[in-house]
Amino acid sequence: MRRTLVLRNIPLLCFSVTILLIISSCSGTRKAFNPNKKFPAQQLQEDYQLFQTILEQKHPSLYWYSTQHQMDSAFNAGGLLLKDSMTEYEFRRVLALVVSNIQCGHTSVRASRSYQKYFDTLSIKRSFPLHIKTWSDSIVLTAPVKNTPLVRGDIIDAINGVSTKQVLDTLLRFIPADGNNMVAKSQLLSGTSYFASLYTGVFGWPKTFHIAYKDSLNREQSTVIQPVVVPKDSTSKGRKKPAAKDKKSKTNKLKEQRHLWLSAREGYAVMELNTFSGSPGLKRFFRNSFRMLADSGINNLVIDLRLNGGGRITNSTSLTRYLANQPFKTGDSIYAKKPSFKYGRFIKNNFIETVFTLVSTRKKNDQYHFNHFEKRYYNPNRRNHYNGHIYILTGGYTYSASVLVVNALRQQPNVTIVGEPSGGAAYGNTAMVIPDVTLPHTKVRFRLPLFRLVIDKELPKNGKGVKPDVYVSATPESIRKGVDTKMAKVLELIR
Repeated sequence: MRRTLVLRNIPLLCFSVTILLIISSCSGTRKAFNPNKKFPAQQLQEDYQLFQTILEQKHPSLYWYSTQHQMDSAFNAGGLLLKDSMTEYEFRRVLALVVSNIQCGHTSVRASRSYQKYFDTLSIKRSFPLHIKTWSDSIVLTAPVKNTPLVRGDIIDAINGVSTKQVLDTLLRFIPADGNNMVAKSQLLSGTSYFASLYTGVFGWPKTFHIAYKDSLNREQSTVIQPVVVPKDSTSKGRKKPAAKDKKSKTNKLKEQRHLWLSAREGYAVMELNTFSGSPGLKRFFRNSFRMLADSGINNLVIDLRLNGGGRITNSTSLTRYLANQPFKTGDSIYAKKPSFKYGRFIKNNFIETVFTLVSTRKKNDQYHFNHFEKRYYNPNRRNHYNGHIYILTGGYTYSASVLVVNALRQQPNVTIVGEPSGGAAYGNTAMVIPDVTLPHTKVRFRLPLFRLVIDKELPKNGKGVKPDVYVSATPESIRKGVDTKMAKVLELIR
């Protein structure tokens, strides 16, 4: 874990239970690792007790969105499931159910390194055959399925005889989100790989998928599809890519993470920001982009944060300074529980993080406050400050550091927020420093955020995201037509 303060992206953020149950028919597996190995109940109980103890002693928001009684009940219920031996996957499923009760999008369960390596090196993988968009009670296809009548926009009513509502109700129980934010949970499930790993982990890998659905004319239909077999790409194994291709690949990757394009003829620009991490060189990107915008004279700027799961506070602050009309700060309060070297052998970089917290914080009422962020106000940039109208696109993936940007600008007269509420809670979250904890017997890992951040204490503590000024969501019809409803609405407002 770096010492740099971060608000890491969720989905990537947020739940990473990685339920990757691979049955014995998969070939090419590592002989040294057996995913079906069962751990004795005593080892599971010892790991579970450590898991519970570390959360109770170190997590600053264990009883923030859930009461102590609710968490005690969740811990007790999880413990009662450990009466017999289990595989790693089965144990992770128990931990995931408990963690979701914390209602913290930055606290999640992860596979052991050995299990993850095992999965990454499989010669053949089976993939879930559907690309979907989910809401709390419905699933819609976002791409056609080869060799089937299924097309984009079809509404899925049931999978293998289980209704869509029952499937979603079951899966949503495993997903952590700030204050049980359903916008965030539904958006996470809309990611094909996320839905696939969770669905097959909970319901198993069937030989076929029986799909009941409604077509574009609302007629009830059904079809049977097979899992997609994805062979490992062996063509590039052991080969070094040419330097020119590496450079092009890096350029394309940066473009996927952030880019700016101008439509001078129609008088608007779009800045797409999919992360606030340190790797894309964002401060230089902001400096060059806002210089270009100042020279262009464009009066409408669209900032797309729909896929931005967070990253470094310094990067989100850097962007906000080009947009804010008045001084702003990170949050009203930022604090950790008492730092301790206890359990350090299980917590990654615990010594460094503990020393860092002791040096950087000040004790107040048994809380260790990060005064640097609590008291410091950031002034807007004078040079190349953007003064035109700003449209911010938000949705369920808008999380962590991206919520700081939206919260700081939401009441500004020249800012219009368009889309769905942010996945990250408007009131606050628990993040910034997030080490991994590795349990000794199973080697299962879980993320442990150490700082509670109250962004705006005047807002209700209900886990809901920042509300858009103009609510827009995808619909089965817009998906069928391939229309980006949020961007279309912004362009309508501009015109």
